[in-house]
Amino acid sequence: MNSPLVSIITATYNSSHLLKYAIQSVLDSYFQDWELIVVGDCCTDDTEELVRSFGDPRISFFNLEQNSGQQAKPNNFALERARGQYIAFLNQDDMFFTLHLRECVAEIQISEADFLIVPGLEILPSKKENLEEGKIEAQLCSVHPDGNFSANVFSVASTWFFKRSLVDRLGPWKMEKDLYVTPSQEWLFRAWKSGIKFHFPARCGILVIISGARKGSYKMNSSFEHEFFYQRLNDHALKSKLYERAAIFVSKKLHKELFFDPKLLIKRLGGYQLDWFLKKLGIHPTAVRFRFAWGKKGGLIEYARKNSGL
Repeated sequence: MNSPLVSIITATYNSSHLLKYAIQSVLDSYFQDWELIVVGDCCTDDTEELVRSFGDPRISFFNLEQNSGQQAKPNNFALERARGQYIAFLNQDDMFFTLHLRECVAEIQISEADFLIVPGLEILPSKKENLEEGKIEAQLCSVHPDGNFSANVFSVASTWFFKRSLVDRLGPWKMEKDLYVTPSQEWLFRAWKSGIKFHFPARCGILVIISGARKGSYKMNSSFEHEFFYQRLNDHALKSKLYERAAIFVSKKLHKELFFDPKLLIKRLGGYQLDWFLKKLGIHPTAVRFRFAWGKKGGLIEYARKNSGL
């Protein structure tokens, strides 16, 4: 079998009701030279049956024998098996827009970059009746200021697109128990420290719905948000409205911080100096804040798991 141009990696755990939308968004993509490697973190539900039901030989499924409780092990497992020239992650609760992969391939080749971070359109938690009434709140995620990499920006793995050769250069993701920051952001910071070339396209390529931000989400077997947005994934009018809402959200947040909370502004200015010093030492700039906020290594992910019901 010929190697695909793009390897897409999805780590999953007992969430077939979410995973089906992620997989379908890949199948709906205008770009079709891919393989999708789905790795279950010792799934015990019908995840394998779901993956097989798509009947596409480009989609493979592996189920780890022991549950690791995190994305690092499934992702490392998949990275070892990826055959593509380029790698894209797709979290089980996110969806690609149909043009995303095609544009990523063109942009990484034209820019001659090693790593793309494409902004995502993140849907904020909402009630079903609000969605039906058009009361939808969104924000942009993985947006790096002025086209420069910032370790202070949490870049959702679904928004990454990079050369496969970086895996050999950087090694695997580290485990959450060994980190104050999340494994994904530590790996990204390691990539930046290695001196690779980043490129930040000025478009949204991914619909992001973070299950960890939704209380009890993993205890449910359906998601009205995923159902709603998958059906409207290519509704250009809705996307335009969401972009507008996201811009207003960011504008209000910045206005409040700059004009109504001077203490926060002073704190941030001091934080910039600390961040600069930590980066000079090769330490992720959010590690200190996460240490105080969550108390121990792996604390943030442990909180997200408990909040979502894992």
